[in-house]
Amino acid sequence: MKRKYLVTFILIAGTLIGCSANDYGKMSRGSGISEALLVENCKDIICRYDNLKDRIQVIANDMSVFLSFSDSETRTIQYTWISGSNQISIDVFLTTLYGNWSYVEYAEVFIDKNMVAKVSGRADQVLGYFDDSVNEHEKIETLTGVIDIDTAFTIAKANYEKVTIRFYGKSGFTDLELPREHKLMKLVNLAKSSNKL
Repeated sequence: MKRKYLVTFILIAGTLIGCSANDYGKMSRGSGISEALLVENCKDIICRYDNLKDRIQVIANDMSVFLSFSDSETRTIQYTWISGSNQISIDVFLTTLYGNWSYVEYAEVFIDKNMVAKVSGRADQVLGYFDDSVNEHEKIETLTGVIDIDTAFTIAKANYEKVTIRFYGKSGFTDLELPREHKLMKLVNLAKSSNKL
């Protein structure tokens, strides 16, 4: 439980602190991405500099900062990218309060009715906050996979209301539409710029 609070705190703090904590000149020299592009795109997402390998790690998602203060998992989709890579790590989250675990094995990402990505990597299960009114723990299942930058761009540029994640588990499938706007395109902008260098 403490790990979940720490992750939530780091994500919120990174989002709120944003550009004031970053040395964009140093990040630009290490990654090769222009300082102006970093300043423009690192706002409202997490950009961290890796002093050991002179690169940046970028994280963007659809987390609701407001709802996160209730300790609930609010992320549905998250991208992580490290400069120099031509792939983006994607995490998709299935959060339920009632019933049993879905034991998710893989997921597909749809835009309208077109399947654009399959996520079939590591699967994790974590108990989230405890809801006193229903005497239930939040059940969070996360799938982590890898997609190319073009696929990440296709998902990020789509209207979030048209993006559906279909999770496949032991009891069939569960569809989850993206619930809110996100900042995924900011990460993709940095990744696309880096790969043009």
